[in-house]
Amino acid sequence: MERPSSAPEPAAILRRLRRGLGLIVLAGVIAVALAVAGLGLLKPAYTSVLQILVDPTDLSVIANDLTTRSPQADSGVSIAESQARVIQSDSVLSRVVERLKLATDDEFVRTPSTNPVVIGVKQLLGLDPPPASRDPVNIALDTLRTKLGVRRAERTFVIDVYVQTLDPEKSARIANAIGDAYFAEEARARMDAARRASDALSGRLTSLRRGVEEAEGKVVRYREANKLVTTSGRLLSDQQLSDLNQQLVTATIRTAEAQSRLDQARRMRTGEAGTSLPEMLQSTEMQNLRQSYASLSRNTAELATRLGERHPAMAEQFAQQRDLQRMIQREKERIIDTSQKDYDRAAATEAAVRKSLDRAKVETSGNDRANVGLRELERELDSRRAVYETFLRRARETSEQERLNSSNVRVISAATPARLRSWPPSPKVILPVALALGLALGAGLALLRGASRDRRDAMDRSPAAPVGARSFRAVDA
Repeated sequence: MERPSSAPEPAAILRRLRRGLGLIVLAGVIAVALAVAGLGLLKPAYTSVLQILVDPTDLSVIANDLTTRSPQADSGVSIAESQARVIQSDSVLSRVVERLKLATDDEFVRTPSTNPVVIGVKQLLGLDPPPASRDPVNIALDTLRTKLGVRRAERTFVIDVYVQTLDPEKSARIANAIGDAYFAEEARARMDAARRASDALSGRLTSLRRGVEEAEGKVVRYREANKLVTTSGRLLSDQQLSDLNQQLVTATIRTAEAQSRLDQARRMRTGEAGTSLPEMLQSTEMQNLRQSYASLSRNTAELATRLGERHPAMAEQFAQQRDLQRMIQREKERIIDTSQKDYDRAAATEAAVRKSLDRAKVETSGNDRANVGLRELERELDSRRAVYETFLRRARETSEQERLNSSNVRVISAATPARLRSWPPSPKVILPVALALGLALGAGLALLRGASRDRRDAMDRSPAAPVGARSFRAVDA
């Protein structure tokens, strides 16, 4: 007797499928019917999408922004991924739950069953949550997280926010609310950072201000102890020394001028009455006398030509000339005396200025030694004042940044109500798949049934089988 082959032949498979054709069709019909029933029982869900662009580079609002992002070439993706995590954070989602009152929405918070049997079964199986987890807000927050999807498209800084609910308008409303909550949370985070920095700087300003006041007090006390008086930002001794130097130069020039006038006045003492005088020594009286003398000299010369020098009338002319010569000489003496007095005053003034300058130099020399300590105290004061002013300016800047938002994040596509449901899939997809699965299942059952029948037929045809068994199987068949 030959052993039958373990693998069925194609003809046997086709025969089995032909025998089970009814079963195959019935399985396909049942699968389609179950799919139709399932589609009728499942509640449709709708998905809305919000698109947010996260630019890694913030807007340049002010030069020293506290939270300005200046990413490196490879850190922009990390920033975008971090912002995607922020969108899914409790701080953002809790704003949405509170704003849209999702804690009272039956889709997000199911009303607990009051059936004692259900309650007992839950307690027995440990399915009853602890009291701390029964808060509607927490339940709504957990439910929202299951209905939310956030992902970043590859090689972009665009973040897609998906929200799926049973109502298309609710999905769009929640997605847009998540965008608004994300922007509000970003602004709050930046404002909190600026406020913390401002508070820290303000607290530090108090100690810096005390340090500046202490340094100023040391400078004032040191100046008082060493009599270092300042005016217009300079030490009074230095200013006096500079002023005395200028006064000495002026006094020296005046003395030289007075000396020159005196020398010229002395030289004109022996000059003739009609001799011209230097311009600096001429006076109105001298000019009148010289004019009178010149006029009288002309008249005398004319009379001498007409009458002769021995004429009695010439004696009177010569007498008038001698009187004018004496008057001119007295005016010269007066000018010389005046020039001498001017020179004496100028020389005395110069000597007084030199004496004062010598005293100022001695005083300045002593102040220079005291200035060493003063300059050290002033340098410390300047350094403390510079640090204090820097902190003060930075504190003002951070205080103003609380009202500024320099993040370069914007919505590039707002969420709109979906026109088609996202779950369950369309019947055009489900029904062919269900039919194919049903037919495959029916074909599998038909093959199994055909294989069992073929084995029974083979046993009936075997000569070793008892007659009664063959007749029994035949009747059974």
